[in-house]
Amino acid sequence: MEESRVYLKKVAAGQLVEASLLDEVIDQHLAMWKASWQAAMQAHCAGRALRDKPEDHHWNWKQKADYWRPLLGHHSFAITCEGDLQGMMLVSDFESARVQTQFGKPIVYVKFLASAPWNRPEFQTPTRYRGVGTVMIAAAVELSWNLGYRGRIGLHSLPKAEPFYRDTCKMTELGKDAAHQNLTYYEMTNTQAEEFRLTH
Repeated sequence: MEESRVYLKKVAAGQLVEASLLDEVIDQHLAMWKASWQAAMQAHCAGRALRDKPEDHHWNWKQKADYWRPLLGHHSFAITCEGDLQGMMLVSDFESARVQTQFGKPIVYVKFLASAPWNRPEFQTPTRYRGVGTVMIAAAVELSWNLGYRGRIGLHSLPKAEPFYRDTCKMTELGKDAAHQNLTYYEMTNTQAEEFRLTH
């Protein structure tokens, strides 16, 4: 497992703080998820209608880990900061691009990406940290470069996350995918990946 130094913005203090990006979700991270994330999510969702719950409220990262760990072509990432788990991501490296200019070329596909509940405005204001999603997308782009895919990535976005992928990450929107719960599909071309690396 490799660890990289990254930075998140601590919102209340208005300053950047050092965090760790790890290229594997380990049992320690899953224990932190269960003790903090899951508890915070359950408390937030108690008594709320389904439409008012976070779109990923049903994600069980322990079950996901049990599924992906034996499989080839899967990579997981975790971000920790000041003793807490701040984000997790799972990607695969065997999907193909759909954008016409790079159609059929290999991409890194982001299967799941989530930030800790306390980093989301629907849970608390101000949030604790900002930048988890950007760091994770940067990690997916770097993995793509390291695999020889020139930074190309793709993903299906939950509806509330679309502005982040479209406007912040500047990914190409390719419309709703009926074969994937009608979620909107986004891709980052190699040119977009180069621009993303320069600005993030």
